[in-house]
Amino acid sequence: MPESLNPSAKSPARSLSRRAFLLAGVSGLGIAGGLGAFPGEPVPASAQSANALVGLSRLGPNGLQLVLTDGDVTLPPAVPLAEPPSSWHPDPFERLSSIVESNGMSGALSGNRNLHQPQVYFPWAVFRPNPDLGVFRGGTGPQEGDDPQRWSVASDGVPVGVRAVWRKSTPIRTVRTGPRTYASAVRHVVTLALDADLPERADVTLGLPGGLRLDGAIDPGSLSEVIHVCQAGYATSGPKKAYLGAWLGHDQDGRSATTDELLSPESHWQLRDFDTGLVVAEGRLSVAKAFDSPHQEGRNFNGCTIYEADFSSVGRSGRFRLEVPDLGSSFVFPVTSSPYEEVARLAARWYFHQRSGCEIRAPYGEGRVRPRNGHPADGLTVRQSDVRLGRTSEGFTRKASVFDALRDFEERRGDDQSLNDDAWGGWHDAGDWDRRIQHCEAVYAMAQIIELLPSARRIDLNIPESGKTFSDEAVQARKDASDRGDGSTILPDLIHEALWGLSIWRRTQGADGRIIGGVEYSLDGIQGSVSWNPVQTTYAYGAEEWSAYNFAMAAAKLGHVVRTVCGDSVLGGALVSEAAAAWDWAEGVARSNSSAEDEDAASQLFQARLAAAGPLYRATGRQDIRATFEESNPFAANAGGALRNNIAFQAWDYVLAEREGHPADDDLAASVARWSAGQLQREERMGQDYGLHASARFPWGVSWMRFGPGSNWPARRSWLQVLADEEVSSEVRECVLEGMWFGLGCNPSNVSFIQGVGSRVFGDPLLIDPTGNDPIPGHIVFGVAAGDLHDFERKAIQGTLYPADETHWPEYARIFESRRVIGCAEHGMKSNALEWLYASFAACEVLSEPNQL
Repeated sequence: MPESLNPSAKSPARSLSRRAFLLAGVSGLGIAGGLGAFPGEPVPASAQSANALVGLSRLGPNGLQLVLTDGDVTLPPAVPLAEPPSSWHPDPFERLSSIVESNGMSGALSGNRNLHQPQVYFPWAVFRPNPDLGVFRGGTGPQEGDDPQRWSVASDGVPVGVRAVWRKSTPIRTVRTGPRTYASAVRHVVTLALDADLPERADVTLGLPGGLRLDGAIDPGSLSEVIHVCQAGYATSGPKKAYLGAWLGHDQDGRSATTDELLSPESHWQLRDFDTGLVVAEGRLSVAKAFDSPHQEGRNFNGCTIYEADFSSVGRSGRFRLEVPDLGSSFVFPVTSSPYEEVARLAARWYFHQRSGCEIRAPYGEGRVRPRNGHPADGLTVRQSDVRLGRTSEGFTRKASVFDALRDFEERRGDDQSLNDDAWGGWHDAGDWDRRIQHCEAVYAMAQIIELLPSARRIDLNIPESGKTFSDEAVQARKDASDRGDGSTILPDLIHEALWGLSIWRRTQGADGRIIGGVEYSLDGIQGSVSWNPVQTTYAYGAEEWSAYNFAMAAAKLGHVVRTVCGDSVLGGALVSEAAAAWDWAEGVARSNSSAEDEDAASQLFQARLAAAGPLYRATGRQDIRATFEESNPFAANAGGALRNNIAFQAWDYVLAEREGHPADDDLAASVARWSAGQLQREERMGQDYGLHASARFPWGVSWMRFGPGSNWPARRSWLQVLADEEVSSEVRECVLEGMWFGLGCNPSNVSFIQGVGSRVFGDPLLIDPTGNDPIPGHIVFGVAAGDLHDFERKAIQGTLYPADETHWPEYARIFESRRVIGCAEHGMKSNALEWLYASFAACEVLSEPNQL
């Protein structure tokens, strides 16, 4: 065993001896070629050798940490084709495959069905590995670069021995370089334990295995990978904390190291004004989450102890950085009165960029241009199927593959298929372009934000409908020519966005009230396919009661808010009438099918029915709908907790209906209020570090914990407590504000999961609809892969992870910046994007005055 290691009983990582190794920080990383450096991130001028060394820090008396990047990506420009090629076909061997062959060309092709846009050819990406960093490549185990005897270090010209090397390597961008080949740029964070102390300031020369020589200057202000801050900043009147600690990866013998032997409650920190150089606050660290304190199922998701530096007492605006002796400095971050206004604006504008049936152009694109997509008038054929979404893998049963069901429909019907030319509008989801009825939850949430968070009504999203009435010709979300509202009420921008999200179902609603499940494509995520000229066949789902209940929930809520909060009684009344028609149709179908569903399906239908009943009763006052809610009483003593959690906000619509003068069961309303009060005390907060408010009651399993922007799920839940107490308590305020931090860079990789926000952003967000190489501002990713990777994910990033088995990584450290790692790089319309939208506006609201309903 190397002398420098001190075995420990700690699990899952062993710690380094304090004498053998003291940890400091790492400056940031940039990538040569097409990726560029992260904005605002300091890169030492001397650290440019071979475009490899982009971060170097002194690590206490006897350590160094360096960041190396391997790989240069070039994306050749897309080529519009004057004429479609004579032959092209999908790759038959791989899911998410490309169109790979066309007249001898090698690359990917879009579809050719748009009457107004050309077919587009996408050449394969060109990837050039750094020839000097091959010492870290070659397999899943330790490589030549992990051998400490192959390294040399000199400090101010004096040789220093290397006693140990630890490394963690992750992909930071993955591209297709051929029909079934992938390549990834890689970030290596390498930790060197030295056999002698370094001066406080030093010029360092590093000799890597293979002969590469790198030079860098280190000083106390070097950017530290160990210090984690919210890169979007903190509120002058809110909590302000930095978190410290890191898992360092494996050595060549497969042993882990952490910062546990370095940091302690005796460690000192200071906050420095970046512009004046003055120290404005200082103190000692405290333990935020001990290494032996589990997050869930006995596991600590950090693999080390996390400490916090609390500088909440600083109440002045400015730009600051946190410094810790022997560690270095954090990113520079602002403190302002309203740090999250732009975050909220981008969170809402992200939905605008996901619109289907909408052209994106100046000035609304804010630099992005995209043709109108998903619109039958451009030649897209939407085939009306009888496949019921709820009864497929993408609905509530999860039993039948949706793509198998669509193929079966195609075989059964052949050419005898009707078209649905009204099936456009709504938002595209994730890495493909489906529009599913579950998106109605986002519509409901947008209406609720406008109702409960008055500050959201003032935000200007710079969308075509901004500052306009629903009757304005710029509004394309109307279901027909007569759908114009009162013609005089200017609607909040977020309401206009919600109306776009609901438009596909309003436009396709049957005369009897029936509601389809949405629109699906025959395959998801095909590289080369574009939303305005897709390769796939397009289908509309059939109507079903589950879809109708979901629509009724959203349309009733939106209609009530448009009518009572916004003041357009004509449009609001139309929405409520459409919701009631959908409810009545669903009730008839449900009665006729009451014995046809299994227990799980019946439970999901029951939940959807109750979720619709609350807001629909509030909007209509219909006593039959009231009776449905009261007879089912989801807040009775014997009702399931999951049911109460899932329909809690819709139950509040029932309570608010009583407050607004509708008859109601006083005991039921009181039970909803009692259950909602103290939500945060019962939240079983799982994350106590990084400001992370992840909850053990999160409604997905561990493999999709949504530790990133979705981790502040309690921010939305806390508003139940606000409804019950009729005020924003300090506890709610802190939960909402702290919940912003993890997704905005305060995490083990110091990576913001929101494009356009922060000093270092997630390198490879999943976007299957290319219009250029620049990500969309506000584009969101899950950020962290908690469970095991899928086989197709491992295949795409093979050789880029070290340690190679992701289960050896602490959960919070699994930030793999590759669009092929879906659990990290994807976005979800009704999961992380929805929770982030709500949390961002809630953060703005608690910083506004007065903070009460």
